[in-house]
Amino acid sequence: MKRSAAQRDTPAKKTRASLNRIPAQSTKPLSVYMFGSGTICELGLGPRVTEVKRPRLNPLLPPNEVGIVQLACGGAHTIGIDVNGHVWSWGQNDGGALGRLSKEQDDEIDEDNDLNAKESTPKRVEGLSENTVFVAVGATDNVSAAVTADGRVWAWGTFTDDGRKCFRPGVKYQREPWLVPNVRGAVALAGGKDHILILDKNGKVWAWGTGQSHQLGVKVNPNLRTHTFGPFKVPGVKDIVYISAGDYQSFAIDKNGKVWAWGLNNFGQLGISEGVGAGAMIEKPTEVEFFTSKHITQIASGSHHTVWLTEDGEVWTVGETNFHQLGVPYDNLPADTVREKDGTPSYITTPMKLTKGAFEEEPVDLPRFKFIAAGTDHSLAISKEDGSTWTWGFGDVYQLGHGKPAGEDSPEDEPVPTRIKNTATTGVNMCWAGAGGQFSVIAAVA
Repeated sequence: MKRSAAQRDTPAKKTRASLNRIPAQSTKPLSVYMFGSGTICELGLGPRVTEVKRPRLNPLLPPNEVGIVQLACGGAHTIGIDVNGHVWSWGQNDGGALGRLSKEQDDEIDEDNDLNAKESTPKRVEGLSENTVFVAVGATDNVSAAVTADGRVWAWGTFTDDGRKCFRPGVKYQREPWLVPNVRGAVALAGGKDHILILDKNGKVWAWGTGQSHQLGVKVNPNLRTHTFGPFKVPGVKDIVYISAGDYQSFAIDKNGKVWAWGLNNFGQLGISEGVGAGAMIEKPTEVEFFTSKHITQIASGSHHTVWLTEDGEVWTVGETNFHQLGVPYDNLPADTVREKDGTPSYITTPMKLTKGAFEEEPVDLPRFKFIAAGTDHSLAISKEDGSTWTWGFGDVYQLGHGKPAGEDSPEDEPVPTRIKNTATTGVNMCWAGAGGQFSVIAAVA
């Protein structure tokens, strides 16, 4: 058919190039190491292991058989992706976070076991197509989510708001994977305590879950029936290339390197020193001006503290320090540190760079780092130089991986980043770390 003059003069519509790419399927299996408390199956080391004092290689995840290539830690569970793009899970399943049945029948219960064998043993998530390939995962306390190779998001579990359980309107517990209907082109996930962020290929951020601390980036009505909101696009941020989340806070980095934060800021954990104190919140995405020129590449946040990693391997921390979460000795805290009535340091609102650590109880200069992670009240960092793991903060249940000090009855908190030393990890170049409330996970390319 012959075109009119008007049609001939109309230029072809250009397709906008995507800002972010959906990740490619990884082909590098990982050796996975666990440590900390596993009393509710977090360690994934089978039904008889409830505690690991120093990193232990997980024999139930052999690289040449299972081949885990990616991991994400929730509060008390972990999910992973294998070399074939299948999703695995282990840990507590009260809220359905494992995406599979875990109740033991009477004839399956072994009286010699301390734990539920189905929860404490890594298994594949059920209800997903054998042909669906997953390329990214994320986890909250009781929700797990995974991104497919074509940018769709599947999720399962439950969100909790002041004791009320809800996954989506009309559904309290989603115990099998559910395809999130309104999200396309997803490239990454980040989970807090009871909210999750989704980054799409166009640089938009989606938020989903509970939002009473403004961690969703909008003001929500607490009187609504479900108390679960989204997923919806977070207003006020665009051209985002990276997302992260803490228990009640959210973070994003845009294509120009600007860092944005929103949510709970009672301990200054957002890196924004104005408007802190009991109940303080940043209601909408706000630029963290302190880091404007510091080239932040990764952010890890726990309950009330945040760790920041720069492009050149520096680590900065801010927020609560009651349990040494910041890795700064109490005698080196700034003069404006907020303190309890008895003088105990409580929190700092201006980020501090970590420079000193410890190895074999001796003070040392810190190396440059390549990866960071945060649990509820503890932190981890992996050295860029040799892949060694350094941990600090609350260590009451061995989640720091240093075992029990000689002459002590229990493990201790670590006031500064302290290098883990044990036979299982000596000479191993770690590349990833994650943590929950009372456990930690590190991994190396096998």
